[in-house]
Amino acid sequence: MDGMNNPVKMPELNVIPESDRGIEVDAGMKQVMSLLTAYWREERVTLRASPSGVLFVSASQIGDVYQVTDVGAAYEYQGPNVLCSEVMVMGHPSASGSIWVRPHKVATITNAWPVAAKEVVSFTITNLNMLHLLIPTANDRAIIAYSV
Repeated sequence: MDGMNNPVKMPELNVIPESDRGIEVDAGMKQVMSLLTAYWREERVTLRASPSGVLFVSASQIGDVYQVTDVGAAYEYQGPNVLCSEVMVMGHPSASGSIWVRPHKVATITNAWPVAAKEVVSFTITNLNMLHLLIPTANDRAIIAYSV
């Protein structure tokens, strides 16, 4: 493997004094460390676990919740240019028809996911402008929540 002889920098190990070159570890230890780390936004992060070995996970912070209302028959909506990590779309409880949801491409009734009143669909996207809705029934609404 390339780079097996390179020192590893991991501030989470709290080695004092910290070396400019990083920590010298053998190939076996690097294999273990690769299982205990992940990449997030082009940076290595340590996965945290409880003393019993249960991996800590958490939901992302909610960025905002807003509603989209159909302004006419067959209203096509594309989300704004807002960075996010996940989006949830719910059919408003008073909706009389289905809302059609699709990431990355224009939503139609033949290629999107139907969401009826009080139903929810969620998926991972990196920007709300990847979210496309088709609201075919006048005055129906979708509730959108996204995480950052």
